[in-house]
Amino acid sequence: MIDCPYCAEPIRAAAKKCRHCGEVLDIALRRAEDALRASERSGNVYMNAAVHSGPYRSPKSKLVAIVLALLLGGIGIHKFYLGRTAWGAIYLIFCWTFIPACVAFLEAIIYLLMPEDKFHEKYG
Repeated sequence: MIDCPYCAEPIRAAAKKCRHCGEVLDIALRRAEDALRASERSGNVYMNAAVHSGPYRSPKSKLVAIVLALLLGGIGIHKFYLGRTAWGAIYLIFCWTFIPACVAFLEAIIYLLMPEDKFHEKYG
């Protein structure tokens, strides 16, 4: 038995994680968990943090999304830009009704009022 370096509670010497405070004691396990947390923040999930799999996703500009929604929102261009291709196709199919144009105008206002961090969290 040894004392946990984080909470000073007694734990087994071979323990990889403290059962009291939940801190990871094993260095390799700590690095793997840190890599997983970093990948969750960026939106990409990597099984191995050293290997990059998949295309790089550039962050979407809030200003570009607003301008596209105002100018070309009736045909769903802003949805395609934000990676919502199914919604973009629906806007394109129903563009003759002018309903998508009205909805896009409201979405432009929503994008404008949305805080920058919430926008990037939702749309990358």
